[in-house]
Amino acid sequence: MFFLGVAVRRSGRANELHGRRLLGFVFNVGLPILIFGALAGVPLAREHALLPVTAVCVSLLGWAAAAFTARRFHLPKTGEGALALCAMSLNISLIYPFAALSLGAGAFAQLVMFDMGHAVMVWTVATVVACKYGGHAGDIPVLLKRTLAAPALWVLFIALSLNVGGAPIPRDFLRSVLQIGQMLVLLVPLAMGLLVSAHGLRRPEVWSAVGLRSGLGALLGCGLAWLFGLKGTAAAIAIVGSAAPIGFTAVVLSAREELDLDLAASAAAISAFLGSIWIPLVLLLI
Repeated sequence: MFFLGVAVRRSGRANELHGRRLLGFVFNVGLPILIFGALAGVPLAREHALLPVTAVCVSLLGWAAAAFTARRFHLPKTGEGALALCAMSLNISLIYPFAALSLGAGAFAQLVMFDMGHAVMVWTVATVVACKYGGHAGDIPVLLKRTLAAPALWVLFIALSLNVGGAPIPRDFLRSVLQIGQMLVLLVPLAMGLLVSAHGLRRPEVWSAVGLRSGLGALLGCGLAWLFGLKGTAAAIAIVGSAAPIGFTAVVLSAREELDLDLAASAAAISAFLGSIWIPLVLLLI
């Protein structure tokens, strides 16, 4: 899908504007459908409650590391914001298909638990961070409107409420919703192909974003798993989830807030490509 986007852009049949429109569609339609299908019907176990806490900690620590790195590169606010979103946003959706094939139902449920913490984080704190770097930090009404108007945030709360309340939602329906959401999210790499430039792939801060997300993320996952006393599969899920590639939401939010989209799209493309190699290998070892 990514290379298809590159080919279409080089042929002159589409451009950056079309990529931004695709991201807007995914933000308002695709991601809410994916979140509902992923979280509404999966059994949540109390003994794994530290997994979403781990995801929140990884995102917060990633933001701090990104702010420090941005100052070393002397990036403008838009660049620092894109770098922060790359460090905070996890592409758990890239892990899902491999996990569904190689892990049991219990381990897959633990991965969803981890993703719950990340989803809450990205549609609350990370959205506020994006608005802050986009120049709305001092405009409280605009900040609240942009944060609370995110469809994915409301769908997230609805899905969790239905899950905790034990709503009798047919499993086949949820499975179909999840599959539709996964297909719609594939529009993001297509949009990234329309947005990425050769110059962006050569920028050192782009590779730093990839290193912060997966390299530092893996180290943070190991440290937090030890700190929280996670063992066995739960520890492995925490580490793999913490090292996940850069989430597509970093690209979507960068586009919406007019941050350095070239940085976010290039870093997410590289990160997803590398993740498609290391994720199945690591899950095979698990």
